[in-house]
Amino acid sequence: MQLIFENGLLLSTIEICYKGKRKCLNRVAIDSGSSHSFIDIDSVQDLGVAFENGDPIVRHFGIGGSEYSFSKILDYVKIGEKTFHKVPVDFGPLREWDIHGLIGLDILKSGEFLLDLKHLKLITMDERKLA
Repeated sequence: MQLIFENGLLLSTIEICYKGKRKCLNRVAIDSGSSHSFIDIDSVQDLGVAFENGDPIVRHFGIGGSEYSFSKILDYVKIGEKTFHKVPVDFGPLREWDIHGLIGLDILKSGEFLLDLKHLKLITMDERKLA
């Protein structure tokens, strides 16, 4: 999958599904420094994603301090040709960034992705076997 390098970020496009509703999100950063994947809540309001009683609350720490978010189980997350079913993802605001989310190590490791920085590609195990 081809990535875009912009403003110091590696950006990709993903498809998500929540309660049967699908959406493509572009401008999702590949973030190997994040343990959990995170999606901007404003980007998915049309899917009906919102905090509900019982949703786990997660506290994120970063250079700018800490933020709270909530976690939901998505039907799936699709990155390139690889689909992950029943994926827990954190949701909250990303107002200060011009991105729709972060793909963290939770998905990057489980997908056994290889990051090719020379060619700006996110490569799956299947693609490695073909090379």
